[in-house]
Amino acid sequence: MIKAFGYEKGSENLLALEEITIQCNIQELEDIIKFLKITKEEHEKAVDETEMCHSHFRDWCKKWTRKSSDIVIVTKR
Repeated sequence: MIKAFGYEKGSENLLALEEITIQCNIQELEDIIKFLKITKEEHEKAVDETEMCHSHFRDWCKKWTRKSSDIVIVTKR
């Protein structure tokens, strides 16, 4: 089951989210799709090596800025 979490701006308290809304343009959506595909491939390679794997969009996307939201994908065995 997919679980979504987030943080309030300026806080370190993790919150369970009921809904996620991503506001972006078509090119940014393409970037997210590419990130998700590459992340899937990388996490599949690590599935037998670790209990949990995570990837950050901000580490992958050269266009990411501090004003942008990060997308973190976490997969568990």
